[in-house]
Amino acid sequence: MMKKLLSYGIILALVLSLFSGCAPQNLPATQSTTGQTTGATIPESSAPTNSTAPTVGTTAPATVPSTALPTAPEHSELYIPTVSVEEAILYFNEVCLDAEIVNQGDPTKLQRWETPIRYICYGTLTDADRNTLNTFVDWLNTIEGFPGMQETQDPSLANLRIHFCDPAEYLTLMGDGFSGTDGGVTFWYNGANEIYDAVIGYRTDVDQQIRNSVILEEIYNGLGPINDTELRRTSVIYAGFSTPQSLSEEDKLILKLLYHPQMQCGMDAAQCEAVIRQLYY
Repeated sequence: MMKKLLSYGIILALVLSLFSGCAPQNLPATQSTTGQTTGATIPESSAPTNSTAPTVGTTAPATVPSTALPTAPEHSELYIPTVSVEEAILYFNEVCLDAEIVNQGDPTKLQRWETPIRYICYGTLTDADRNTLNTFVDWLNTIEGFPGMQETQDPSLANLRIHFCDPAEYLTLMGDGFSGTDGGVTFWYNGANEIYDAVIGYRTDVDQQIRNSVILEEIYNGLGPINDTELRRTSVIYAGFSTPQSLSEEDKLILKLLYHPQMQCGMDAAQCEAVIRQLYY
């Protein structure tokens, strides 16, 4: 009987041992219902990103339509702000289409040099005389249409003779009609109103400031604007007493108009006006 109980005890012990040592060890992992996967692997990105920083663009600002007014047409290179076209025409007619003294021909028609001017100087020139003369000639040679002006030492080539002389020599050279003047010019032009020869005389018994002014005046007159002006006090050919030491802007304008290629010898006032209105604006 005892053996039988022991057998049952042994069997019971074995059964209990089996139940206690066979608990499952590899049950599958549970998942939560929150949508998060336990132990999920995050894929690598080729470049790190900042999920909190906004994207910065480089787009240019929108173009704002211009409200600027259209620019006015440009003036011609001849234009002087203080001189209207009407004033330019009036001044041109006064000095280029009239004359103080007329021996022959029609001074109301445009006259100018068409051939190069070759000048020769006689007498004694001061350094200031020479500087005034050279400065004027250099500027003249920049004018569009001007035939050119150069000094020569050969009397046979000269078509402009400039004399610096004492009062007695001056009157002998220029004639009694120039008595009381400090300088004078006489020029000759043909039937086509082309100037081809001239002589200028300067008195050397006056101070240098007057000499400078007279040098400018007589060469200026000898280029075609033979009549002195009452309109422009700053001009080198002002009819009253003055001693300008350089050409005014208006003086330069007249020569630029006179020698412009669109101007022609023999033109009358109406023809000159039509050209000036085209050139001066």
